[in-house]
Amino acid sequence: MTESNLTKTNKRNNYAPTTIGKVLAVLECFSMHHPRLTAAEIGSQLGLTSSTLYRYLNAMENEGYIEREPGTSYYVIGLRVVEFAGIALGRLEVRRHGQIELDGLSERLKMNANLGVLYRGDTFHLCYSVQTEVDQLYTILGRRTPAHCTAMGKAMLAHIPRQEAHEIVDMYGFKTLSENSIATHEQLDSALDEVKRTGYAVDRGEGRSATWCVASPVREQGGKVVAAMSVSSSRERVELHIEQIAKDVSFFANRLSYRLGYYES
Repeated sequence: MTESNLTKTNKRNNYAPTTIGKVLAVLECFSMHHPRLTAAEIGSQLGLTSSTLYRYLNAMENEGYIEREPGTSYYVIGLRVVEFAGIALGRLEVRRHGQIELDGLSERLKMNANLGVLYRGDTFHLCYSVQTEVDQLYTILGRRTPAHCTAMGKAMLAHIPRQEAHEIVDMYGFKTLSENSIATHEQLDSALDEVKRTGYAVDRGEGRSATWCVASPVREQGGKVVAAMSVSSSRERVELHIEQIAKDVSFFANRLSYRLGYYES
């Protein structure tokens, strides 16, 4: 790691009191790929002395923000954080109404369906409807994937001013997840132009080489795109029936838009 989580936190929040910054930095050590960490691993990431680190860990554990995994030396995210996550998710109208439409879409196509929003250059996954067995990493609420590498991300980026889309991607970088990932402005513009032309977005193995996705935007009252809905499956299944899949995805995305108060003129 070239830059500690603590340094990254301080760069984003120079005004934050030191204690708050350190507490947030501890939480940011955990990720989908590293859901459980020892004190030594956390200390290594943050560059804190053992005495300082344990003072923060004990305080966070007492408040329920982290917990010690029984019978091990590992720490995990605590239920207090889940409580706050529930509050955040509960206020999102698109998620409250989205699950029923996702389930309908997934059942119709017998494919895994996803709902996400644009957040700091990423597609932020809000909910899922799963038909086939997938790695649990891909069904974690709050999973983030670079927007330019996903059909949902492109469906949302296409409906903001192009310069703003460039600035979002530039701010967080052209991260690549596969050999098919978009890596230049020219490729991004071509993909977003395709979305505007067809009304839907396609991920052709850009996130995971063997997986294709089709997404359609979701609008709120007034017509602003606030989310996207997608389905994913193998390239063979998607490519063969892409036009019909796109129609079905758009149908259920439009139903969700209607629930959010959008009426197409």
